[in-house]
Amino acid sequence: MHYFTLHGGLRPFGTAAIIASYDPESKEHALYMVEPSGISYQYYGCAAGKGRQPAKTEMEKLALNKPAKEENITVREGVKQLARIIYTLYEEGKDKPFELEMSWLCEESGWKHKGVPKDVISESVEWAKQDIADAEEEDDEEDEDEDEGEMEE
Repeated sequence: MHYFTLHGGLRPFGTAAIIASYDPESKEHALYMVEPSGISYQYYGCAAGKGRQPAKTEMEKLALNKPAKEENITVREGVKQLARIIYTLYEEGKDKPFELEMSWLCEESGWKHKGVPKDVISESVEWAKQDIADAEEEDDEEDEDEDEGEMEE
């Protein structure tokens, strides 16, 4: 990518990078995203690429930055919620098939960047698909109730 920015005849790539870090001395973790323009911001949760805005909207609903006195979601719960967000935004007929891969930097990984274990991802995907199906059933039931109410009037 850097090579393409050095030569006038080549078109530079527009890329975003998400960087997670942990400082063992201060015991603080951080998440940054570097935009294609080169500007960087610190986040509690962020998304890049196609569907980033709806994903950010869904992440804002999660308890990612509550004060220390209140309970934040666990890392495993976060994996489940992110799987739900990705599968909610995925349009099967429109998008290409994909395999969900995740990595984390947390106490469970020894504060090292590692891939989320496959069994945790599998459990999260199953939970996410079930949660989406349950939500769709509730929506269908609400729609039927509204339709019946209109007929009575």
